[in-house]
Amino acid sequence: MKPDSLKAARRLLWDVERHQVPARGCRKDAVLHLRIEGGVMERIKAEAAARNLSVSDLVRGHLSEHFAESKPEEAGAPAFLLAATAFIGAAVLRENPCAACGRAVGRGDRAFLAHGPFPAPQLVCGDCHDALQEELETRENSLPGEA
Repeated sequence: MKPDSLKAARRLLWDVERHQVPARGCRKDAVLHLRIEGGVMERIKAEAAARNLSVSDLVRGHLSEHFAESKPEEAGAPAFLLAATAFIGAAVLRENPCAACGRAVGRGDRAFLAHGPFPAPQLVCGDCHDALQEELETRENSLPGEA
């Protein structure tokens, strides 16, 4: 890869991660205290270590995914997915979140891997793949100055 392409890919990954995990410097809306069984806590710590996150950031990310506020102004596919150069069908073995909508994609669900300038392929559920294809077709078929 050219240095400029690598720099752009790293910048794109940084932007994506910045939106998925809240920054530590931002003001907290509320503090949540809870008790967790020892075995569950060990699994949470192991998952956080595997993702190179703090336990707080991991839990905050999961809570914000599952209880996300709907924002109508953010309609459409995420910008990084619009830069995808190819999609390939994928057989899902373990449950993973969709890179576009965050919905859990489980074993046997229709899913695709999006390949592009971003550093790693991203898993996309079938519904988001179809919506992305429609959005791209709409952009290609619109006249200049439209859309």
